[in-house]
Amino acid sequence: MKSGLGNSTVGSVARRACCSPHRTAIGGFPFRWGPVLLLCAMIMGCAGINTSEVGTPARPDNRHPLATTGGEPELWKSKDIALHYTTVVNNDAVGIKGTVERLNTIKHFVLIKHFRVSIHFLNADGIILNTHLLWTGGNGQETRFVRWTFDKNFPLPVGATAIGFSYRGSLFDNQGEGAGRSGWDVWQRP
Repeated sequence: MKSGLGNSTVGSVARRACCSPHRTAIGGFPFRWGPVLLLCAMIMGCAGINTSEVGTPARPDNRHPLATTGGEPELWKSKDIALHYTTVVNNDAVGIKGTVERLNTIKHFVLIKHFRVSIHFLNADGIILNTHLLWTGGNGQETRFVRWTFDKNFPLPVGATAIGFSYRGSLFDNQGEGAGRSGWDVWQRP
């Protein structure tokens, strides 16, 4: 009498399911694609790339027409930061330079874990066509060592008539060894 699962139907089904190169995980993606997808998500997260905003409308109070920003000083203000900037549109590119100012809600924090400000290019209906990283600071740096200025050039997407801004950051109020750190996460969507 033979024993074992080798000759049984149940055993061969279990072996095929276990050893098949086409095993699937949650969502139906093959296991072999899991590490690749995870790596892509990590790279996008670390680079501050957020593709989910493209195609969505910006808030009406966050739409600044490019036609009126011809090198004149502009101000964008939120509850946490103010951007003092100038833009210059040259054919198919936009140059923007300025300063990030921390406002009272986050001014007392002395350590920046991370902070990113993005610029969004909008069409006439306020729909986000493209997003770029405008400024970044932090990586565990003290605020006094952060360079709060930016000077960037971006390609002007076809149909772009306005710009908008958003930010995301995490700050701490002390940095002593063993001391309890008190942190604050801030963000504003476009």
